[in-house]
Amino acid sequence: MRYLSVAKCDRISDAGVRQIARHCYKLRYLNVRGCEAVSDDALEVIARSCPRLRALDIGKCDITDRGLKIISQHCPNLRKLSVKSCEMITDEGIQIIAYYCRGLQQLNIQDCPITLDGYRTVKKFCKRCIIEHTNPGFN
Repeated sequence: MRYLSVAKCDRISDAGVRQIARHCYKLRYLNVRGCEAVSDDALEVIARSCPRLRALDIGKCDITDRGLKIISQHCPNLRKLSVKSCEMITDEGIQIIAYYCRGLQQLNIQDCPITLDGYRTVKKFCKRCIIEHTNPGFN
């Protein structure tokens, strides 16, 4: 299996994502948006088990900068990432993703507490990246 979406399945937790990672190691696209019980722990298993991941939507999940660091270390070929409405993501996490995933083409940071510094770092390291955001000061 290469494509899987369990978006808005509110019963999906870290345990469920661990099972997905163990059995679907060829995943290229994973969408767990809105699965609020999914945390950095599940992201670590996904990152280690699915290094071919190209697109990941973890919007509205319980993700922090630690989770982004793990993703950047194990999935350097990531092309699309959405952390929309992940309120614990900071510039540090976004900057780590930008530095290690330089082929990033699309990043959604809408409703995240990202500052102009984080935005500029993405633009510096991911030259072709389209950044979706809700901060009018970034334009």
